[in-house]
Parts: sequence; C-alpha cells; structure tokens
Amino acid sequence: MVRPPPKSLEDFLYYKLLDSRAFNNFVRRVHARINRIPYYELDARYNEEHMKLVKSFNPTAWHKFKAFRTIWWDEMKRSFTFRS
Repeated sequence: MVRPPPKSLEDFLYYKLLDSRAFNNFVRRVHARINRIPYYELDARYNEEHMKLVKSFNPTAWHKFKAFRTIWWDEMKRSFTFRS
C-alpha cells in the first residue's frame, strides 16, 4: 500500500519503525511467547520477495470505488444523524 509522505518527524520515525526488519522480528517473537506458539525465523529472501509483493499493490477501479463508497456512506451517516 502506498503511504502518504510523512507530515512530521514523528510520522517519519513511525514509518521507519514499521519497515524495520528487527522491529518486526521482535514483535513476532513477543507474539509467539504470549500465545505460546513456536517462533520461526523468516528467511531474508522470503521477506524481501514478500515486501516486493506488498509494495507493488495497485488498487483497481473497483477497489477505489468501494473505498469511496464506504467513506461517502460514513460521511452521510455522520452528517444526517441527529445527536442529542
């Protein structure tokens, strides 16, 4: 998914943290310990291929239409809902 450019230093650091392989391994390790499931190291080659697939996603016109419809419907509900 294409991210918007960071608006602040905080956003920039947040994006860097999410893209960090070490941080993702740490989160996976903690998740495995909490849920008592075995932890497996991911192959670096697999991780790079997976990231290429994730970053190369291009939404179709149908995806964009569904997203627009969902946002539009939420806006309409918020605009015309009577609040007490």
